[in-house]
Amino acid sequence: MLGIHRALCIGNMLIFIFCFFILMNKRGYVYKFKINITSVLILLLAIWSVVRGIPFAVVSLQPLINAVLILTLICKCVYNINIKKSIINSLVYSLVYILIECSIYWFLFMTFIYIGDYIYILNLGINFLIIFVGIYFIDKIQKIYNDNKYLVYVSLTIVVNIFILVILNISTSVSNDLYKIVTNNNIEYNNIFYMSSMSGFIEYVFPYILAIINTILIFIFLNSIKSEKEKAKLELVNEKLDMQYKYYLMVKESQEKMRQVYHDMNNHMNNIKSLKNSSEDVNEYINNIEDEVKESKNIYNTGNILLDIILHEKSKICTENNIDFKVGIDFSKCEFIDMIDISSIFSNLIDNAIEACNKINENNIDKYITIKSTFIKGYYVVRCENSKSNELIIKNNKIFTSKKDKFLHGIGLESIKSSIKKYNGELKIKDSESKFIATIHIPVE
Repeated sequence: MLGIHRALCIGNMLIFIFCFFILMNKRGYVYKFKINITSVLILLLAIWSVVRGIPFAVVSLQPLINAVLILTLICKCVYNINIKKSIINSLVYSLVYILIECSIYWFLFMTFIYIGDYIYILNLGINFLIIFVGIYFIDKIQKIYNDNKYLVYVSLTIVVNIFILVILNISTSVSNDLYKIVTNNNIEYNNIFYMSSMSGFIEYVFPYILAIINTILIFIFLNSIKSEKEKAKLELVNEKLDMQYKYYLMVKESQEKMRQVYHDMNNHMNNIKSLKNSSEDVNEYINNIEDEVKESKNIYNTGNILLDIILHEKSKICTENNIDFKVGIDFSKCEFIDMIDISSIFSNLIDNAIEACNKINENNIDKYITIKSTFIKGYYVVRCENSKSNELIIKNNKIFTSKKDKFLHGIGLESIKSSIKKYNGELKIKDSESKFIATIHIPVE
């Protein structure tokens, strides 16, 4: 019959493997387990590892290698991921698990006077609770880390070093007590001088070394933060310059087309006169000239270069699809809206409208998109109206459809909602038999 301590070590290993499966599932890895000779061997090895268990209170090399090896094989077999990711996932998880388990044990050991098997049970329960909660909230923890990673680095450095100083202070105090016992009782101890010297070094010199190392580390972190900010600022400037250059090329191309049309106007007039006896040829010729003018006139000045480019590109798509595209956008007071959200809001809004217009098969329905904006009582209001022929079902300001091809409005509107939510904005939709209206309200800062 197994002893209670042995059984708890096995339980520790079972919790270790069980929590690892939960973590991999939480991170989105999918099971791809196949029964073959390799999987059977890994299963036998896992059973052997479980029987060996994970000892409490020690971070020795052999249990760590055993834990990393079995998790790596599980990753490679069950999740079918490459060996590099398998080793990284297994090593990081094993180190975190064993470190947390050992820290809890020694905290309990120093807290309670009586040491018995109940400490291992309590250690196991607290360890499982911490690991399970950590895995459950791993997405939020990851987000906090991504948003404040340098602050986390600095905070961890300070906390760890404070912990080291506390432990050193306790160790030095104990060493001094031991030194007094040895000297007062004339106990023969060959290393007494070495112990006294080391205790003095730890007490009087080591804290200053630690302080210098911490200062250097924090200085490196702060420089890294500054460097990252400068890099991000430079990327933003380059992106703006790139947009301005694209806009300049777009305007230049349009102006050149218009110059060409004006330059050829006399030729056009002479050609029309020569074709006066053929009305069909004249009409076709005039239509071609009109198309050239239409392509050149769609230059917008909303107050935002990115939005101007988006509207220009969408107007070309509308022209190609015979959609009447009317724009009345003033974006001059909306500098607080990020570029990525400008693209998300207006690109999705217009793309959805184009998609709806392209689904119109009836000849008696005009294809049109009208997008306008205005400032009303502290709100920036954008109204996009488009013609349509397909039937929609709207519930709780969400769009549903029974068709198999899934009307694109549903996807695009969710993306728009996600962007305007950052600015406490609101999206309202209205549907009728022949038209669809989306209205956005964003508070103006």
